[in-house]
Parts: sequence; C-alpha cells; structure tokens
Amino acid sequence: MNRSELFLSAAVALLAVSVGCGGGPSISDELKMVPGLCFLHVHLDDELDVSLLPSGAGAAIPIWLVDSLHAKGALGISLLGVNLTDLSPQLLFLSRHVSPEEMAGIGASGFGCSAVQTGSGFDLVDGRGGILGSVAGRDGWACLITGSGSDRSTGRWLEMDEDGSLAADTDLVAISGSDADLNILISRNSISFLSVIPTGMLTRSQITYLNIARRIIADLGVAAARISADVTEGDPAGLLLEFRIVREGGNVASISAGFSDTGISPDSLISYLTAFYGLE
Repeated sequence: MNRSELFLSAAVALLAVSVGCGGGPSISDELKMVPGLCFLHVHLDDELDVSLLPSGAGAAIPIWLVDSLHAKGALGISLLGVNLTDLSPQLLFLSRHVSPEEMAGIGASGFGCSAVQTGSGFDLVDGRGGILGSVAGRDGWACLITGSGSDRSTGRWLEMDEDGSLAADTDLVAISGSDADLNILISRNSISFLSVIPTGMLTRSQITYLNIARRIIADLGVAAARISADVTEGDPAGLLLEFRIVREGGNVASISAGFSDTGISPDSLISYLTAFYGLE
C-alpha cells in the first residue's frame, strides 16, 4: 500500500465501520470531547461486529484496538490529522467506558510496549524510547491518541474547551442528533480540506472521485454532513442508510435508502458491498 492509499484507507476504514450495530447513546456530549479541527469523526454503538471490518482497514487503523475498546462499550474514533512525511494517520480513540489506566494497559498490551506514567496520563513507549501513543482522561472520558506527536496532542486535548471542539460547529450539531446505530460526522473543516488536498500522490481514479466530491460540495454549498447506518428489526431485518447535509444558509437536505431481503442478512450485505468495491 503506497502513502496516498494509506491516507485514504484511514478515512475509508472509519467510513467502513458501519456493520452489525445496535442503537446507542447520544453523541452530543462526545462532540465536546472531539477537537474541532479533526477531519472525520465516527461514533460506534455497543453492538458492532468488528470481525466484519474490511481486512484492508488494518493497514491504516489498529483493528485490535477498536475491538478491545469497543468490547467495553460505545466508542468514538476521530481522524485528527496526517503526518505529511509519510501520510500516516493520527487517530483519537474516545471512550467513557474505560479508565485512562485501563486504556493505557490495553494499548501497551496490543502495541507490545510499555505504559509510562506522565504528569498528564500515560505514554506508550517502545523499546527504543519512541512514543507510539498517549493516553489521558478528563470529565469521565478517556482518550488514546496514536501517531506522531501524540503526547502534545493529548496535552491540547486536556486543555481544550467547548469552543475548540466539534460542538462549536453549529451546522454539524444541528444534524448530529440521530437514533441510528452508527453516525459518521463530517465537519466544515473536513469539507474545507477537500478543496485544498494535494493530488500529486493520488491515482487518476482517486483524483476523479475527489473532483466529483468537490463539484457536489460546491454545487450544493455543503457546510456539514452526517452519514448514518441503522440495522432495522423485523422479518426480514434490513439496513437503513441516511445522508444528511447542511447547506450554506442553514438549509438541511437528506436522502435515505432502505434494503431488506429474506435471504440476505444486513451483515452479509455489508460484507458483500465491501468486497464488491474492493474494500476488503
């Protein structure tokens, strides 16, 4: 996997976590704990089947960490940024179901490193002294940030107020309320980034998709967006998808689609789609 594909896979990996879920708690409080400059935020409900994630997602996001933390309860994952030297993603894992000590233990075990206590939490340190991630806690929440500069990022997270969080994006907040099993939140910052993302390392097909997205954003005047997935009960069970956007001026538009089949479960449908589109 080349560097541009690794960056795109980080976003795809987060978007692809839309499988086998059950209804979960409100994410309104969670937004207050997410830095406002993140590129993408996903809220996973309690009953996610992590085994259905595309295997290729493991190249950009530690699936074992998603699995271990999600086993404790609902989980938020944010794409905070990208290391411009190698396009590796910096990710934030956010939970109110584990303590910082427990989160540090899970991280140290999975990364095969040591959890070193600091004045603000824990650093996950490898045998050469490099920091693989950092853990901190505040207001009943615990976060683990991976990637370059994670110790500095957790320090900023501890000092962050509501004005510096996603909760300050009023357009995003306006459409964040949902009873769906999964919510993917795309803020104004994410949308602005698409207009300036460099294309030098992208493939021709990736540039084509990027230009299509840019045209849609420009034509509709998109200010914020939410993608939701909900596994509906019944016989047969089905899958309901919704795409909701806030357009410039505060106007809200939404598109929804449902699917059910007596011979195909929602989980099997998702597995089929990820394989069909080459995301496995």
